[in-house]
Amino acid sequence: MSTATATSPPNPALRVGLPFGFVMATGAASQLAGLCGEAWALKPLLWLAVAAAVWITGYGAFRHRAQFRAPLSTWTALGPPAQHGGVLTVPLGLAVVSTGLAGQTGGFAAAVATVGLVLAWLAVLVFVPRFVASVSRTRRLSALDGSWFLAPAVLLGVAISNVAFVPHEASTVTQDWLRFSALTAAILGALGYWTVLAAAAVRVARYRLGGARPVLWWIWAGCGGLAATSMSKAIGASGSHWDSTITAILRPAVAVTWTVAAVLIVPILLLGARFMITTCKYQQHALWPPTFSSAVFALGGLAAGKLLASQTMSNIGKYAGYLTLIFWVVTATWNLTRLARARRAGDRNTSGAAVPASQQTIRN
Repeated sequence: MSTATATSPPNPALRVGLPFGFVMATGAASQLAGLCGEAWALKPLLWLAVAAAVWITGYGAFRHRAQFRAPLSTWTALGPPAQHGGVLTVPLGLAVVSTGLAGQTGGFAAAVATVGLVLAWLAVLVFVPRFVASVSRTRRLSALDGSWFLAPAVLLGVAISNVAFVPHEASTVTQDWLRFSALTAAILGALGYWTVLAAAAVRVARYRLGGARPVLWWIWAGCGGLAATSMSKAIGASGSHWDSTITAILRPAVAVTWTVAAVLIVPILLLGARFMITTCKYQQHALWPPTFSSAVFALGGLAAGKLLASQTMSNIGKYAGYLTLIFWVVTATWNLTRLARARRAGDRNTSGAAVPASQQTIRN
C-alpha cells in the first residue's frame, strides 16, 4: 500500500450509501407501468426519477462540497469493496432513466436522455474499474455481499440504454456503434453476473449470510433479470450485423439466466420477509433495492418471454410487474409517512415539548 493511500482518509463523497436507489427503482417502475398496461403512470414516474436524480446530485455536491478541495490521493484511495457499492448506483440509475427518456418524444427529453447516457458511460469507465481493483485486493470471500452484483448490473444497464437509442439515430455509423457497444456490454455484464453468482454461492455455502446486509441480496435475483433483459435487447437490436453463432449462444443463455433468477427470488423473498418482520420491525425507512430488483426481474421475464416466445415467462414477468408497482407504492408511502412523523417530532422538539421514545427512534 502506498503512503498516500495509507495516510489519506477515504473520501466520503465517493462512499455514500445507495444514493440513486430511488432513481433506479422509480425509473424501472416507469418502464413496467408502460409494459403492464398502466401507461398513465409511465411519465409521472419517469420524470419523478429524473427530478430525483437532479436533486440527489445537487444536494450531494452541496453536502460534500468540502471534499472537492481534498488532495487527489484522497479521491483515489480504494478502500474495501463494500465502500464502492453505493456509488455504482449512479451510472445504473442514469442508464435506467436514459432508457425511459429515449422512448419519449420531444427535444427536451431527447437532450436529457443523451446527457444521461453520456454521463452513465463516463461513470462506468471510472467506477467499475475502481470496484474491480478493490475486489482484486480483497482476500476474504466473506466480504462479498449483494452490492457486488451492482458492478455487472451497471454494464447491463448501459447496454439496455444503448439499444433504446438505436431507433432514434439517423447515422448508420452511430447505430452500429450503439449496437456493438450494447452487445459487448451485455456479454461482459452477463459474464460478470455469473462470476459473482458463483462466488456468492461459495460464500453462502461457507458463511451463510453472516455479516452481509440482508436487503442487498435482493440484487442477486434482480441482476439475473437485468442480464436476461440486456441480452434479449442486444439480440433484438442486432439485425443482420452479428454472426448467428452469437445469437445461438445468447438465446439459451437468456433462458438459463432468467430461470436462475426466478429460482433465487423465492428464498430471497422468504428471507427478506422474515428479516422485515422479526428484525427490522418496520422501525427504519424502507430501502429501494428490493423494489428495483423486483422490477428488473419482471422486465427480464417480459423480455425473455418475447425473445423465446414463452408465454409462461411473459406471464410471470407481467404478474411480477404488477406486484412491483404495488411494492413501489407501499415503499414510497411508508417512507413519506416516516418522513412526516420525523418532521412533526422535530417541530415538537424545537418548541421544547417532550418527544416520545418511539418518535425519537424514527427521527434518528
